[in-house]
Amino acid sequence: MALGVSLAGHAVETDNDTVVINKPKSVTIITGDSIQKIEVVGREGNDDYRYENSIQLVDSNYVSQTTIDPVRWTWGLRGFRGDITSRNEIAMKFGVGMNAVLNAPEPLDFSTSSSFELMWTIAQYNHYLDAEGHHRLSTGFALDWRNYRMTGTTRFDKDADGHIIATGYPEGARPKFSRIKVLSLSFPIEYCYQFNRHFGFGIGPVLNWNVYGSIKTKYKTDGGTMKDLDKRIHQNPFTIDWMLHFYNPSITFYVKYSPMNVLQSDWGPKFQSISFGIEI
Repeated sequence: MALGVSLAGHAVETDNDTVVINKPKSVTIITGDSIQKIEVVGREGNDDYRYENSIQLVDSNYVSQTTIDPVRWTWGLRGFRGDITSRNEIAMKFGVGMNAVLNAPEPLDFSTSSSFELMWTIAQYNHYLDAEGHHRLSTGFALDWRNYRMTGTTRFDKDADGHIIATGYPEGARPKFSRIKVLSLSFPIEYCYQFNRHFGFGIGPVLNWNVYGSIKTKYKTDGGTMKDLDKRIHQNPFTIDWMLHFYNPSITFYVKYSPMNVLQSDWGPKFQSISFGIEI
């Protein structure tokens, strides 16, 4: 305990085997039958600083080991937010948002509030470029579900040649929705600048391999509820998005612009999208 008080009260300096640290964030002293270990996290002006020292008794002799600022690997569900304690980390994130369709030709009439996006970043590798943690490069692997839904009197269908077309419902039908859904294997790449431990922004491309697509229409008639589903819609197989993150202590906000057509231009209407939502 006396050593912990000494560590907390002086400036950082070294003199032979003496290390004095000013204003550490935490000091942990572990004492056992054959080992004593001291761990210090943070110091004045550098929250990422780490000092570890251990003395272990082995066959009546002692072994001393000291580590300063080690490179550590951590796993965190909170992604970039929270205290930065390593130069590298692997994170997992979940996101939910809404899709706003851009440049859709008539008679397509999409509903932004009903068009959802779900993202699951299975693994994101973060590499910090400086000791203070202001600059970070990230890459990862994610699954992305996006649907584009219409709730009016227009639905998606196929013509005799297999092209996706916009048409009306059968006479007397009561529309529920008609939507396009696309599942993507996504590979985000991002540069992030962190103003401090809590606030920052990130920007970069997202590479998408769009492995699945479908159209689904649901409506009611006097005979009951009707569902039409088709899984061959000729979605654009590879697309690139641009994604912007705003990091804060509670929830991460994102905006993602998708300038490439959702469907292949020879097989369906041309339209793009922009999505926005939150990540945790």
